[in-house]
Amino acid sequence: MVFSFFKKKDNEPEEALPKQPRIVQPKPPQQAAEPAAKPAADAPQPKADLPSLDFATIGPSSISSARIDVVETSDLLSPAMEQAAICFANDQVDDAIAILADDLDTADGHGLDTWLMLFDLYQMRGRRADFDELALRFVVRFERSAPVWQETGKSSKPGAAAPAKAGGPYFLFQPKLNGEAIEAMLDQLEKLVLDGAPVRVDFGRVEEVEPAAATAIVCRWAKFKKKKAKFQPAGGPALADKLRGKIEVMRRAEDEGPYWLLLLEIYQMLGLQEDFENLAVDYAVTFEVSPPSWDATAKTKTAKEVADEEAKLRAEAPIAEPEKDAYVFDGAIVNATDAMLQPLVTYAATHAEVRIDFSKVPRVDFVSAGMLMNVLVAITAQSKQAVIIGANELIVALFRIMGISEVSTIVRKK
Repeated sequence: MVFSFFKKKDNEPEEALPKQPRIVQPKPPQQAAEPAAKPAADAPQPKADLPSLDFATIGPSSISSARIDVVETSDLLSPAMEQAAICFANDQVDDAIAILADDLDTADGHGLDTWLMLFDLYQMRGRRADFDELALRFVVRFERSAPVWQETGKSSKPGAAAPAKAGGPYFLFQPKLNGEAIEAMLDQLEKLVLDGAPVRVDFGRVEEVEPAAATAIVCRWAKFKKKKAKFQPAGGPALADKLRGKIEVMRRAEDEGPYWLLLLEIYQMLGLQEDFENLAVDYAVTFEVSPPSWDATAKTKTAKEVADEEAKLRAEAPIAEPEKDAYVFDGAIVNATDAMLQPLVTYAATHAEVRIDFSKVPRVDFVSAGMLMNVLVAITAQSKQAVIIGANELIVALFRIMGISEVSTIVRKK
């Protein structure tokens, strides 16, 4: 994929160009000034500063009144991608699939985007076998990991119990766990436990644990055990590694005690009995107290089994939570009206950077994309930056066709 950036110098003559790029943000009007003296012919000309490239985004990385940022996007989409995006906008999903599938073997520089669009379409249509076959071909073609199928939470075997997948109870621990916030956090988790269904608890984002927070978690887990709560832990091994770094055998530090007990609880939850018993012995030696006992009813697992379950849970992870400070569209955007887009206008009025979350939008039609374009132009005219996040590949392609990528930054989903 090639991004071309151009900036017109003041001393260049007006010449017709074969393809004139479109200007993202015009300069504001300036006061007339005396013409500068013409530089000598042999004087070195300053080099124009080029914006940094970020291939995770599409469109201008910044909007500044001090310069003109120009993005040439006409060569970013192959004919097949454009045709498929148009079909998708018109709700002709099967036609879009056929177009992209035929283009896979002939796609050149646009190959990666073509594949990503097809992955999204197979996911929308529930075509798991086609998705998996495409994933195998993708790995061979690009020598990188393929997108992962997102489960719907329904069991593939009749009569089988559905695990706590994307559609089931899910609880995410925040990055920083401190004594002030942990109790409220655990109260929320307890409400999920009361339903009786297995709850997927995710420690994957935890970066820091205060001793008071560790103590609160251990105490609340004892309460959960009495209620026979069921958990499917994710991110447990990573949290265990962090806790191990905070303790040391024979170092009897009072504030480290909670970390020992929390680590024992994590091992118990993961089913790592050998790690639990070794740590329990070290705990008893260090603090000269009886350690917690292994729950004899718990299922024992190997480190490989824990790693396999971790990978599976990650593949079935819920859709990322919307940005906390973003305007969120929810549902397909079709036949949009001014009234439908007015809340976005209201939101933009109070934000210098306008983040728009499309993670819950399956499709946008042409009429709605055009109306959204008008809103975004009005936003950028106020020297504000619009950032679109979470859109699927088909919507991204449509926005590139419509020119929305020229008046906003599109951050592609990971």
